Amino acid sequence: MGRAIDLAKVLLGNQPTTVPLHGDLHPDNVIQTAAGPRVIDAKGYLGDPAFELANALRHPNGMSALVQQRSQIERCLKLYSEAMNVDTHRLAQWAAAKCALSIFWRADALIQTDREADLLHLFLEIAGQ
Repeated sequence: MGRAIDLAKVLLGNQPTTVPLHGDLHPDNVIQTAAGPRVIDAKGYLGDPAFELANALRHPNGMSALVQQRSQIERCLKLYSEAMNVDTHRLAQWAAAKCALSIFWRADALIQTDREADLLHLFLEIAGQ
């Protein structure tokens, strides 16, 4: 958690550009309507475009075995970074920071073993942290 917190501070302090972001973009926040797909539950942030799909790397919900495969993460990093025209390494760093934030929120200020602890470790490893 300490490494991820330090990383988040660096990322927040060094954003190459800021753009409007959904802020929580992942498959559960995209719905199909009669008019086509719609994105819901936007947080409405301004920030680093590499943050936008960081949370998507932790999804789809209920498929933790798939989400925690290094090959799956690397495929998604490549796909998402190309789609968003962002640096793959920076996206991996944001994924680690976002994963740590989610662990913290679930912990109620008491950090214990969390179901995503292994995923956080993997994100940090891929991000070179």
